[in-house]
Amino acid sequence: MSDMPNNKVNVYGKNQKLQAEQNIADSDEQPDSREIDARALLKYAGQLNEAKAAMEKDPKDRNNSRAYAEAIRANQRLWTIFQVAMIDPENGLPIELKNNILTLSTYVDKTSFQAIANYSPKTTDSLININKTIAAGLKPATSPKQGF
Repeated sequence: MSDMPNNKVNVYGKNQKLQAEQNIADSDEQPDSREIDARALLKYAGQLNEAKAAMEKDPKDRNNSRAYAEAIRANQRLWTIFQVAMIDPENGLPIELKNNILTLSTYVDKTSFQAIANYSPKTTDSLININKTIAAGLKPATSPKQGF
């Protein structure tokens, strides 16, 4: 994708970025790729949390099991997109950061397979916490407000 700037990850590509921007409710600001990535991570963390809560209420309900497995798979697809972005030769991130993200995505893959095979709140929490932590790191630091 030669039209992507080298200094941004922009893992979604042009079409996905446009779709994500359209989904932002009446916002005048257009998010950058880091913001889009952070929102996606938080979206899937929320879906995982909802699916986990449903499983905690009734783990034998087939609808809950299906929703849980789909939430895990959807999150895993997001991390697959990150993997692809890290091996893109046009990705301008430092090699050490790329390697760290690839290592983390391998962990997400392994943990996702375990979570689907055997429901475990701890395993699901691990995936949720990873998404939240990475999303927090993608958001720019806000400067403290002056005054009250």
